[in-house]
Amino acid sequence: MLKTISRFTSSFAGLLADQVAAIDAVSRMEDIRTAMLDALSELDGDSQTGASKAWADIARASDIQTLWYLRSDVLRLLADFYGELVARKRLHEITELFRGIIPKNQMPVPNRMRRQHAAWLAG
Repeated sequence: MLKTISRFTSSFAGLLADQVAAIDAVSRMEDIRTAMLDALSELDGDSQTGASKAWADIARASDIQTLWYLRSDVLRLLADFYGELVARKRLHEITELFRGIIPKNQMPVPNRMRRQHAAWLAG
């Protein structure tokens, strides 16, 4: 009997943990969406023809992977408006919000990013 109660408690605790993780993932997804939209909100809509499409795509994104792939649109638009260096810095801040939500092998490697940044500054 005690073993059955223990299994029930473990199963129930597992379900609660899964639910909390799902709520956290949805909350973090909304934080990422907000950060991406905030980055685009500073752009002049008249001069950025792709900004309104990117805005709509980000607003409609239904999962974290879609937001992950929309980062390239955000980078392109920010680079057109601010320049490459500022755009990469802003995108790095957004990218860090994905840490722990997407698979580790999709996250950029920090050392590689530093080398690319240094090479870009030197060139």
